[in-house]
Amino acid sequence: MRSSILTFLVVAFSTTLIGQNQHLTYGTGATPMALGSDYRAMGWNPAHLTLSPLSASNWKSAIGGLEIGVRLSSNALDRSDLWNGIRDENLETFDWQSDKWSDWKDLLANEEIAFNADITNAASAKHWGNWGLAYASKQHFQAEILLDVQSVELLLQGGAASWFELIVTNLGDTIPNEGNLGDISLNDITNGIDVDGDAILGDILAKSRLGFSWHRSHSVGVSKAWQLEKLTLHTGASGRLLLGNGFFQLKQEDGTLDAFGAFSNGFNIPSLAVAAQPISGQSVRNWGPVGQGWGADFGVALDWNEKIWASAAITDIGFMEWRGERYRFGNLSIGNWQSPLSSAENWIDIATAALDPDTWFSSSDLEVRKIKNGATFHIGGGIKLNQLITLAADGSFDNPDLLGNSGTRLGLSFVFEPAPFVRIDGGLSKWGDETIRYPLGLVLSTGKKGFECGIQATDVQGLWRDSQPEIGLRTCLVRWIW
Repeated sequence: MRSSILTFLVVAFSTTLIGQNQHLTYGTGATPMALGSDYRAMGWNPAHLTLSPLSASNWKSAIGGLEIGVRLSSNALDRSDLWNGIRDENLETFDWQSDKWSDWKDLLANEEIAFNADITNAASAKHWGNWGLAYASKQHFQAEILLDVQSVELLLQGGAASWFELIVTNLGDTIPNEGNLGDISLNDITNGIDVDGDAILGDILAKSRLGFSWHRSHSVGVSKAWQLEKLTLHTGASGRLLLGNGFFQLKQEDGTLDAFGAFSNGFNIPSLAVAAQPISGQSVRNWGPVGQGWGADFGVALDWNEKIWASAAITDIGFMEWRGERYRFGNLSIGNWQSPLSSAENWIDIATAALDPDTWFSSSDLEVRKIKNGATFHIGGGIKLNQLITLAADGSFDNPDLLGNSGTRLGLSFVFEPAPFVRIDGGLSKWGDETIRYPLGLVLSTGKKGFECGIQATDVQGLWRDSQPEIGLRTCLVRWIW
């Protein structure tokens, strides 16, 4: 399993070639809204296109690409026995090679797992006089999983007999389940069927939450600075085109289970709604987008000689329209009673299966659904104490019921520049109900202008603790300011 973790990180890193999330903007410590500038400000506060806390105030142009972020977060990771097993320490360890489903149930049940991956494919910004203009092409992948005990048991062990009204045996016989199977053992059972699928699946997944999204964005932003005696007011706006390649969400809505998904053929996930049609009937599901939409951001900032500043913004106004299918729960059939995931070798297989609609459903209806982006409000500010030290803080607030949203995100940054070519970013970060993370990064540059590259770990508390709840990195490979 240790090798699987390394494999996962490599896969996650490469996945960022097809995923972008504004929540993982690189190069801004723990406070991306308060410290963002040029094209990096879009998605947080477009007014910062003309406010540059970490760059020379007279910069003219900036270009970038291959700015990558990966983040895996879960309280399940904050267990010392897991890390002992990875480090091969002679202490109490979790057996990563365990073939006991109970071990994995204890690890995964009632634990929220969040994964984000992103990349800035290409971006540029132009600054002349009191105006700023920027463009960015980004991609984003995110997933979240929360499985209760029943859901994990079903995935790992198989169904409990009491859940189903009808039992299908190895001989193909279908018999009623009256609570007494007589001479029939679990080895004789291949399927459990419930004629009221809504009720059974609603019971199994009542406390679970599943979802992922993959989309691309093309953003354009503009900002103008207004001189007010000793203060400067910055105003900005940005808009973006959103193109989606995949979406899935399962959640409870007003006591009713709702499941919806939209996938291009690149995911290799069959459409249950058109499965009976010839292959030509599925031609609309291809690598092209199955979702499209728009987003808009508006922001303001006020600064005094770029030494003290305060910012506010509202972002992610808009929605996406997905052409997908709503999954049916009636006549539910859960196959492979004994061990639905008999081929699973690690928790990644379990998570992948949980996010595959084919694991839970057998039919669906075509549907076009509009899903709100989820407007977010940001506030922040900072102060340059001297040439060496900059302090900043910000907060973001959104709707936690929407996929990928944390409810609140708080950050505090400490930026130390011991030399013109070195910058150290450290701080504190807290997303929603998660525990505090401690990001730490190193940026190398040729000064306030010129070439820049760097890397940042999203959490480093494992350096002084036995464990940490997050594994992640952000890296900037190509960036130039002049």
